[in-house]
Amino acid sequence: MKGLASYTVAVMAMVVGMMNPATAESRQKLYVLHSQGHALSIIDVATQKIIGTLDVGELPHGIAAPDSQKLLYVTVEGEDGMVVVDTQQDKVIKEYSLFGQRPNENDVTSDGRIVYLPILGDGIYQVFDTKKEEIVAEIPTDGFPHNVVISPDDKYAYLSPMDRGTSSVKAIEDLGLPTSFNQKIYVVDMATHKTIATIDTGDAPRPIAISPDGKYLYVNVDGLQGFLTLDLEKREVLSRVEYSLTEREKARPSRTHGLWVSPDGKEVWTCDVNHGIVSGFDATQNPPVQIARVETNVPAYWLEGTPDGKTLYVTSAPGDVVSVIDIASRTLTKVIQLPKGSAPKRMLVLDVPVE
Repeated sequence: MKGLASYTVAVMAMVVGMMNPATAESRQKLYVLHSQGHALSIIDVATQKIIGTLDVGELPHGIAAPDSQKLLYVTVEGEDGMVVVDTQQDKVIKEYSLFGQRPNENDVTSDGRIVYLPILGDGIYQVFDTKKEEIVAEIPTDGFPHNVVISPDDKYAYLSPMDRGTSSVKAIEDLGLPTSFNQKIYVVDMATHKTIATIDTGDAPRPIAISPDGKYLYVNVDGLQGFLTLDLEKREVLSRVEYSLTEREKARPSRTHGLWVSPDGKEVWTCDVNHGIVSGFDATQNPPVQIARVETNVPAYWLEGTPDGKTLYVTSAPGDVVSVIDIASRTLTKVIQLPKGSAPKRMLVLDVPVE
């Protein structure tokens, strides 16, 4: 009888659970930084409409979130700071101003404990402990610290400093910035926050994106209309991928900036800035093969996709717009107008739990 009673209780509990599902609901929101000004725009993914604007400080640059999706860490380049946003309330709950000169595109561990911040003006990456609320390490690099991604297992950080390019040493010195060149990705052991290896990229690296399994790093580099695929186990360049461009497009100078890897790791998407083209590649092949080309009709600067891999967002700073692309049909479906002069660049889609 005890077994029967237990079985009955279990069945009743299951039925009740089906009638009253657990509060695991969420709302997808796209957070878009205004690279000019003090704000970020909040867009509801379901309706593709702007639902709010939040003041986060002068010249927001980097944006990252832990796995909980409840917090957002935004670096504020114009104030040498970082703010923490509660994504359920969409309000700033903490502000920090203890960092170096011009923090750029940051990343955070899955548990939200450690944030890596590229400090462009000082030639270092700073490591911030969110529990201790203090900088616990500094990692020197060549060039201008600009981007960083943390591996899915939180074991490694990959640092991507750009450099002064064609600017003269004097011009850069007058700005008080580092004058060194950089043509490598730094591999950092997150247990010690020490550089343990570098991977040569042949030119200054720019945005980077890591595959969901942590095996590959995709890298935009100066002088390449496309991207590099890095094998992170061997720590070497696996392939060099170029866009398919028309002769007219090849004759017009452009650059590549922005990468996104699909949640299943099968596709890589990247921006051709001046041509306003977004290209998709089959990443199951080596080298990846171009399988899609979508024209945005405005300069394309940064990419972000939804967690289900169905929708891609592309920012255009000159146009003050976010273009919406349906990945399955490879078509531009909507253009979202942001405030004039906002110059949208970096962004992030979060699956925010609903209380």
